[in-house]
Amino acid sequence: MFFHIKELQYNAKPDRPDAAYAKKLQEILGGQFGEISVALQYLFQGWATRCPGKYKDMLLDIGTEELAHIEMLSVMIGRLLDNAPLKDQEEAAKNPVIEAVLGGMNPQHAIVSGLGA
Repeated sequence: MFFHIKELQYNAKPDRPDAAYAKKLQEILGGQFGEISVALQYLFQGWATRCPGKYKDMLLDIGTEELAHIEMLSVMIGRLLDNAPLKDQEEAAKNPVIEAVLGGMNPQHAIVSGLGA
Protein backbone atom coordinates (compact mmCIF):
# COMPACT_ATOMS: atom_id res chain seq x y z
CA MET A 1 0.00 0.00 0.00
CA PHE A 2 1.31 3.45 -0.85
CA PHE A 3 0.25 6.82 0.43
CA HIS A 4 0.75 10.01 -1.56
CA ILE A 5 1.30 13.14 0.46
CA LYS A 6 0.64 16.16 -1.73
CA GLU A 7 3.90 17.91 -0.96
CA LEU A 8 7.45 17.12 -1.90
CA GLN A 9 10.00 16.07 0.67
CA TYR A 10 12.27 18.81 -0.75
CA ASN A 11 10.68 21.66 -2.65
CA ALA A 12 13.66 22.92 -4.65
CA LYS A 13 13.02 25.39 -7.47
CA PRO A 14 15.65 26.28 -10.05
CA ASP A 15 16.55 29.94 -10.57
CA ARG A 16 16.13 29.64 -14.33
CA PRO A 17 15.29 27.10 -17.03
CA ASP A 18 18.11 24.72 -17.89
CA ALA A 19 17.21 22.17 -20.56
CA ALA A 20 20.74 20.75 -20.64
CA TYR A 21 20.63 19.91 -16.94
CA ALA A 22 17.11 18.50 -17.31
CA LYS A 23 18.51 16.16 -19.96
CA LYS A 24 21.16 14.93 -17.51
CA LEU A 25 18.51 14.28 -14.86
CA GLN A 26 16.58 12.14 -17.35
CA GLU A 27 19.32 9.50 -17.13
CA ILE A 28 19.18 9.52 -13.33
CA LEU A 29 15.41 9.16 -13.52
CA GLY A 30 14.89 6.52 -16.17
CA GLY A 31 18.27 5.23 -17.27
CA GLN A 32 19.41 1.64 -16.90
CA PHE A 33 20.41 2.20 -13.28
CA GLY A 34 18.07 5.14 -12.68
CA GLU A 35 15.59 5.62 -9.89
CA ILE A 36 12.72 3.91 -11.73
CA SER A 37 14.75 0.74 -12.29
CA VAL A 38 16.03 0.76 -8.72
CA ALA A 39 12.57 1.28 -7.21
CA LEU A 40 11.08 -1.57 -9.18
CA GLN A 41 14.00 -3.87 -8.34
CA TYR A 42 13.70 -3.26 -4.58
CA LEU A 43 9.92 -3.62 -4.65
CA PHE A 44 10.08 -6.83 -6.66
CA GLN A 45 12.71 -8.27 -4.33
CA GLY A 46 10.57 -7.36 -1.34
CA TRP A 47 7.42 -8.88 -2.80
CA ALA A 48 9.29 -12.04 -3.82
CA THR A 49 11.08 -12.52 -0.50
CA ARG A 50 9.82 -15.63 1.25
CA CYS A 51 11.19 -14.80 4.67
CA PRO A 52 8.91 -12.60 6.77
CA GLY A 53 10.11 -9.82 8.96
CA LYS A 54 12.77 -7.18 8.85
CA TYR A 55 14.47 -8.06 5.53
CA LYS A 56 11.26 -8.09 3.55
CA ASP A 57 10.19 -4.85 5.26
CA MET A 58 13.56 -3.25 4.57
CA LEU A 59 13.37 -4.02 0.84
CA LEU A 60 9.81 -2.69 0.59
CA ASP A 61 10.71 0.43 2.60
CA ILE A 62 13.68 1.17 0.33
CA GLY A 63 11.59 0.62 -2.81
CA THR A 64 8.91 2.96 -1.47
CA GLU A 65 11.52 5.63 -0.71
CA GLU A 66 12.82 5.29 -4.26
CA LEU A 67 9.33 6.19 -5.52
CA ALA A 68 9.69 9.51 -3.70
CA HIS A 69 12.98 10.08 -5.53
CA ILE A 70 11.20 9.46 -8.85
CA GLU A 71 8.60 12.10 -7.96
CA MET A 72 11.21 14.67 -6.94
CA LEU A 73 13.29 14.14 -10.08
CA SER A 74 10.24 14.26 -12.35
CA VAL A 75 9.09 17.54 -10.80
CA MET A 76 12.58 19.05 -11.08
CA ILE A 77 12.91 18.04 -14.74
CA GLY A 78 9.58 19.73 -15.44
CA ARG A 79 10.63 22.85 -13.57
CA LEU A 80 13.93 23.01 -15.43
CA LEU A 81 12.04 22.84 -18.73
CA ASP A 82 9.40 25.44 -17.82
CA ASN A 83 9.91 28.48 -20.06
CA ALA A 84 13.10 27.03 -21.55
CA PRO A 85 14.01 29.00 -24.68
CA LEU A 86 13.40 27.41 -28.05
CA LYS A 87 17.07 28.01 -28.95
CA ASP A 88 18.02 25.37 -26.36
CA GLN A 89 15.83 22.82 -28.13
CA GLU A 90 17.24 23.83 -31.52
CA GLU A 91 20.80 23.50 -30.19
CA ALA A 92 20.04 20.06 -28.76
CA ALA A 93 18.53 18.98 -32.11
CA LYS A 94 21.97 19.30 -33.72
CA ASN A 95 22.72 15.96 -32.07
CA PRO A 96 21.26 13.30 -34.42
CA VAL A 97 19.95 11.16 -31.56
CA ILE A 98 18.16 14.10 -29.92
CA GLU A 99 16.81 15.14 -33.31
CA ALA A 100 15.39 11.64 -33.79
CA VAL A 101 13.74 11.70 -30.35
CA LEU A 102 12.24 15.14 -30.98
CA GLY A 103 10.91 13.72 -34.23
CA GLY A 104 9.17 10.88 -32.39
CA MET A 105 11.70 8.04 -32.55
CA ASN A 106 12.30 5.87 -29.49
CA PRO A 107 16.07 5.19 -29.31
CA GLN A 108 15.48 2.30 -26.89
CA HIS A 109 13.62 0.57 -29.71
CA ALA A 110 16.68 0.77 -31.93
CA ILE A 111 19.13 -0.20 -29.19
CA VAL A 112 17.29 -3.12 -27.61
CA SER A 113 15.29 -4.68 -30.42
CA GLY A 114 17.20 -3.63 -33.52
CA LEU A 115 14.03 -1.94 -34.82
CA GLY A 116 12.18 -5.29 -34.65
CA ALA A 117 8.80 -5.88 -33.05
